[in-house]
Order: sequence, then structure tokens, then C-alpha cells
Amino acid sequence: MEAKNGDSKIMNSRGQLTAKMAREISPYWEKRGYYVLYDHDPSSKNVGKIVSSFGKQPYGQSTQLSHIDIAIVEKSSDRVFALIEIEETTDKPKSLLGDVFGVLMGEYISFGKERPLSVDEHTSLFVFGKSKVSHKERIDYILDIVKRFSSNLGTRNSKIEKIDMKTFSTEQELKELLTNNISGPTPK
Repeated sequence: MEAKNGDSKIMNSRGQLTAKMAREISPYWEKRGYYVLYDHDPSSKNVGKIVSSFGKQPYGQSTQLSHIDIAIVEKSSDRVFALIEIEETTDKPKSLLGDVFGVLMGEYISFGKERPLSVDEHTSLFVFGKSKVSHKERIDYILDIVKRFSSNLGTRNSKIEKIDMKTFSTEQELKELLTNNISGPTPK
């Protein structure tokens, strides 16, 4: 179901906007040798839980730290190019920090229980939060602190060097963030 928000439509059911955006960016990435894995849409083979976890049994429910909305993954190696979290209803600092540290504090990223994904210094982490105003100063402050802390975490996922946060107020703005901020190699 969609709800009117100004001149643009924003999905109002949990995860529908995220699934729509994942479907829209998939053709671009498929041409470049990547899968777009995502949550919130039972109609695709690329849908499932993308989980940040820790421990000796990293794929168990008791070791999960967070679920991630979208992962752009190299087909040939399962190496993660980008992890994307979309907060469809808020840009509250508590939510944004939870998204970032839920990933960075982990030792593993997996797609479902049986498919480990590889995260390294070439992986990027993007968090996009919905807001009527940009809150740029607050986002910049949070990013600065996150970057200072992340290098000291010592976890496998803290190898992620590129971390970015932005806000959006419309579906179109989110689409532009996904296409303008996250770009991959040219097709082969």
C-alpha cells in the first residue's frame, strides 16, 4: 500500500520501499557481475535475511547483531561491494547508530544460514534515513565519531573503511542516493 507524501509516493508498509529500491537497482548491478541480495520481498530468489553476527556459531539466532536490508555482492566470489540499510521512517541517531554498529561489531555477514559473504576494506556501508529535513550537521557529527571508533573495534566487519549516511524525504530522493552514491565498475 502506498501513501501520498507531497508530490511523491512513499511506501508505508514496513520494507516495501526497500524491496522496491532493490528491484530497481538490480539490473544495473546484474550487468556488472553482482547480485543484489535483499530482504522484505518473498517474490525473488535474491531475497533472504542478510545478517551481521559473531561467535563460534555465527549463524545462530543468539549471535545475530543486526539484519541488513541490501547487500551488493560479487557473483564470482561472494565478496560484498556494499551493505545498505534504509530506515524508511526515521533518521533518529539511535537508529542510525544501531544500523552502523550492528554491522561493524560483527565478525561475519551471511545471506541466510548457509551462505557466508566476504567483507573487507573494499566494502562500503551506507545508511539512509527518512527525514523531512536533512540534519546534515548531526549526520556529519555521527559519521565523524563512527569513523574514529570503528578503526578500534578490531572485528572482521570493522575492516569496512567507507561508511556513509544520508537522509531522504521522498522515494525519488532515495532512488537518487542509491544511484548517485553507489556506483560500480562498467559492464564487461
